[in-house]
Amino acid sequence: MHPSYHDLPGFGRRSIHHTPEEVEALMLYQLGALEGMCRREGLYIAYVKPHGALNNDMMRDPQLLRAVLRSVKLFQDGLPLMIPVTLRYAEHQALAEEEGVPLLLEAFADRAYDNEGQLVSRRQAGAVHEDPDIIVRQALSFAHKGGVYSATGQWLPLPADSLCVHGDNDQALAAIQAIRQALTQPES
Repeated sequence: MHPSYHDLPGFGRRSIHHTPEEVEALMLYQLGALEGMCRREGLYIAYVKPHGALNNDMMRDPQLLRAVLRSVKLFQDGLPLMIPVTLRYAEHQALAEEEGVPLLLEAFADRAYDNEGQLVSRRQAGAVHEDPDIIVRQALSFAHKGGVYSATGQWLPLPADSLCVHGDNDQALAAIQAIRQALTQPES
């Protein structure tokens, strides 16, 4: 499940101001709609991963993150929420535990990080890695070293449960295949 702001022209990547209560309602609406479609096909929602600007905004605003957590908990007890791992991951884990929501931390192999462990804005040059070699190196860094270097060269300890490569990246398929191959080879 990949809920976002109602931003079809911007593919959910533009921030739209919402109160925490509005975010909670938005999440519940999208979760309910998808659950109906899943039920029709004999499927179920395994986890929730907010998309785009909503994902970025909730990582900067604890009240929005709490609203997302509450909506997931209200929708289905025990349903995990996947969020981007940042240097504040321990705070986020504590908040999720307080709300009673299992948390999955996600790292991005194809995105640059700032010194706070946040994703560099797509508006900035170099925010999206296109070179499969860079993407593979970053994926291996998360997998084997538990973190990655920021765009300015600062080490960021970022433990991750999941690794993302964006599907709208032209090199996504090649990068994913190379990551899979690299992860199955013994470390040298």
